[in-house]
Amino acid sequence: MYTENMQLLQVNQTRAGQETHSEHVLRQVRDLIREYGGWIGFDRYMHEVLHSPEYGYYSTGKVNIGTDGDFITAPMMGNVFAECLARQYMEILENLTCPDLAVILEFGAGTGQLALDILTCLDRESGLPGRYMILETSGHLIERQRALFENSASEFLSTIEWVQDIPRDITGMVIANEVLDAMPVKRFRVKNSQSIVELGVGLDQGLLSWEEGPPLETPMLARVRELGLPAGYQGELGFQAEYWTASLAEALEEGVAIIIDYGFPRREYFHPERSDGTIMCHYRHESNMDPFLRPGLQDITAHIDFTSIAEAGRLAGVEIAGFCSQASFLIGNGILDLAPSELAASSQKMLEITRQIKKLTLPHEMGELFKVLALSRNYPHSLCGFSLKDIQDRL
Repeated sequence: MYTENMQLLQVNQTRAGQETHSEHVLRQVRDLIREYGGWIGFDRYMHEVLHSPEYGYYSTGKVNIGTDGDFITAPMMGNVFAECLARQYMEILENLTCPDLAVILEFGAGTGQLALDILTCLDRESGLPGRYMILETSGHLIERQRALFENSASEFLSTIEWVQDIPRDITGMVIANEVLDAMPVKRFRVKNSQSIVELGVGLDQGLLSWEEGPPLETPMLARVRELGLPAGYQGELGFQAEYWTASLAEALEEGVAIIIDYGFPRREYFHPERSDGTIMCHYRHESNMDPFLRPGLQDITAHIDFTSIAEAGRLAGVEIAGFCSQASFLIGNGILDLAPSELAASSQKMLEITRQIKKLTLPHEMGELFKVLALSRNYPHSLCGFSLKDIQDRL
């Protein structure tokens, strides 16, 4: 009984602390809205509640990844996902002109599990990179990643390097798994063919609310108009993800960047029936579409317009090396071979590997919604991840 009472007390204290934090975030956002005359763009709001150094979801350690957290990513399911990425890296490594210079750069490494599993796979194959760089903006997540390696595989600490900015002249492979979806997006509303406004955040009796802002500026207006969307349509434009892509493309010297996220090519992304955009929020494994709920405590994401990412890459001088569903990419990298290779293992191990494969590849799980886009520079070679299917003509 004592133990149960202590656990209940800890839960109540945690909830009270979370509520206090969310109230603090709400006050900060209200003050910001008032400071800017009663309205801010949704991209500014998304940045504040997710990435503000003082109170953002990712910056203050409120982000909770895992089976008991707000959401789970592919690397948290087991090492099968990492095995496939390690195989892709080995192929890239074989085709580099200077393989001794090869590095892996991972953006937003979360718990660090993907990095650990990839390095474990590559160590087994004698293919460790000279450096495995992690670009992470959250100090709390960096601490978590470092602790994982210190406790589980300290021998890799000499290979890991945490960086604050995109390195220059990258040779090797870049990984961005579920990174772009958390980047702030601008929202818009089509009033009619002549009037398209930016959609932002205001206050309604002290509560956060959707409010129309000024007409779209010329670059945004031209892009939305060419889509021919009906009146009442609301959607997102991911300019920050495009800027990120351009910066990455300029830094890539020789090799491939692998971008994995949920989204669609532009024609599917801005489908007339998807009339309220793609904003999704995650809290304790429950999804909702209200970004004003529990500010600072829930994740806020938007699906990716992969056409805009591909165009940003091309403008920055890289080539599209492939585009396909996550299922096709993983199958191309031999995910279906992993289960038979474990026949000597226990039935429990076999069931676990099979569960991972199903979750990662089945259409109603992560297999089709998640896409993989590869950008390359000075790498005129095919990639096994796109050997099964390459649908870049749909971009």
